[in-house]
Amino acid sequence: MRKEKFKILLSTLSIVALLLFAVGCTNENEGLTSGKAQIQFKLTDAPSLDYAKVVIDIQGVKVGVADEYYEDDNDPFYDDTDELDEVEWVTLNISNPGLYNLLDYRNGEMIALAGGEIPAGKISQVRLLLGPDSYVETKDGTEYPLKTPSAQTSGLKFNLHETLLADMMYSFVIDFDAARSVVATGNNKYILKPVIRTYAEAWGATLRGFVLPPEANAFVQITKATDTLISLPEEDGKFLFPGIDEGTWKVEFIADTATEYTNFVMESVPVVKGEIKDVGTVTLVK
Repeated sequence: MRKEKFKILLSTLSIVALLLFAVGCTNENEGLTSGKAQIQFKLTDAPSLDYAKVVIDIQGVKVGVADEYYEDDNDPFYDDTDELDEVEWVTLNISNPGLYNLLDYRNGEMIALAGGEIPAGKISQVRLLLGPDSYVETKDGTEYPLKTPSAQTSGLKFNLHETLLADMMYSFVIDFDAARSVVATGNNKYILKPVIRTYAEAWGATLRGFVLPPEANAFVQITKATDTLISLPEEDGKFLFPGIDEGTWKVEFIADTATEYTNFVMESVPVVKGEIKDVGTVTLVK
């Protein structure tokens, strides 16, 4: 009798132990089987020579996840009637919804914009949800509303084709080109038609250097094929172009014409992915 009770007790303890082991394994591997990735977006700017401020009212960020890449809502792949093709829109946590002056973030300066957990898979499109308070400030200090075309009521859209793996962390940079993103239509009216490039934070090449003297009030422009980027140097002359394509770039140091300093050009500057190309200090002369 005692042997039978002992066998029952032993069997019960064995079952309990197996259950506890299974629960423990589930908890231990929960983060490894969730099918989720972590994503964050940072904001930076290619500066404008025409405005004192370009302020965007950003209220939210959404990312579209699907089983295949697509270009936009009209892409043949995007079909609401096909469950396999349906895009899942994930709303990220935005750090500080509200006004962002794009011209505050240049020469490598960035600000964390949004982030969160997202299903692993292919992302093709990001949407910035904008509020009504965007504006530009001209060089004379006057502010004007910056209108968003009605076609962008569902969000300011831009493409980003990346595959996110589960249990990985991804960081992307949203680089506005403020100079080309604001269109003056006359009668002091301005429309936001965004020109944006987006890149992984650890991706691409970097080109940097210094341009002197400060009295030249110069800006730096780099071009490769149809790509043109501009940097306004800091007070000490520092300029930086992060996340640019590998290849050979033309680098121009362009002085303010009122200063009578002479421009300088580097015709062929090679940059390599994952490396920093330092062109040193360029001193302009009259």
